[in-house]
Amino acid sequence: MEAIASEAASGTSSAREAARRLGLSTSSVRNILRRILQLYPYKLQSCHELLPADTAQKEAFAKWAFSKMEHDPTWVFNILWTDEAHFSLHGDVNNHKCRIWATSNPREYTQKPLHSSKGTSWCVV
Repeated sequence: MEAIASEAASGTSSAREAARRLGLSTSSVRNILRRILQLYPYKLQSCHELLPADTAQKEAFAKWAFSKMEHDPTWVFNILWTDEAHFSLHGDVNNHKCRIWATSNPREYTQKPLHSSKGTSWCVV
């Protein structure tokens, strides 16, 4: 059990990888983590790194948009809404399946640079 606890505490391997390394079934490792060690999987959350200048830019945009809406309430309906997806070029990995095993939610965030090298896919609706 100490081996399983140290694997979980390291945060570098999944329950499946730990099971493979220890020669146990994945369900056994998960049962030990949950029932005996009382650890639960928590997902890491990523957020954009905010710089001090970002707040001023957001406030300026909000004031500009509200003033446009005051003068012309239909202005917002003339906006072309778009969406985009970014693909990192500096080796950032999608951490969708990354979990931290802990007794309580660590509420930890990973910060990424806001303007890093990336490729973008863009769509207009």
